[in-house]
Amino acid sequence: MSAARAFWPALLAAGIALSAWQWHEAAESPAQHHGHTHLHDDSGKPARLYAWDAGRAAQVTLASAAGSVQLTRGPQGWAATPPGQAAGFDAAGFVALFSQVRSDRTLTPQEGESYGLAPPQLRIDVRDAAGERLALLDVGALAPDGLGRYVRLPDEAQIRIIPDYQTRAPLAAMGAAGPQPAATPPLVKPALHKDK
Repeated sequence: MSAARAFWPALLAAGIALSAWQWHEAAESPAQHHGHTHLHDDSGKPARLYAWDAGRAAQVTLASAAGSVQLTRGPQGWAATPPGQAAGFDAAGFVALFSQVRSDRTLTPQEGESYGLAPPQLRIDVRDAAGERLALLDVGALAPDGLGRYVRLPDEAQIRIIPDYQTRAPLAAMGAAGPQPAATPPLVKPALHKDK
């Protein structure tokens, strides 16, 4: 009976030691997988790129090879300059989504690969009412998985991958969406009906 009593505290101590080791390893360096680094915050979510609130954004500039548009928040909402550009673009919705953008993968650029970032398909510049930059992001090509998009922060040598849905609206607004994944076929097929 005493051997069984000694087994459980030893098992508990081993579990605590293993957890402490894993925590230490995770804190030392992010996990590497085939050149991709997976970055997560303390809650296990992918790490946020920026630490600002959407309410601070007062100006968004979208620039692509086709030109640029500046969206400015005013008392009546967001207005585009030049007028009529980026028609249908929901700047408020985009800023709310973009302020929370997360990246769970980074990679070291391989020589000869542009990732759609040389030049970028789109540059997103977000500033507050005083003109202070909140975000600057170069948007590149769609990743091979079709779910992520290559992006680069101006002060980083590495390339990040963020969810594609984060950049779809501004890419479409600027006509820079590029090739999109093939449409998914419907999961439900219509029933065949016979006339009687």
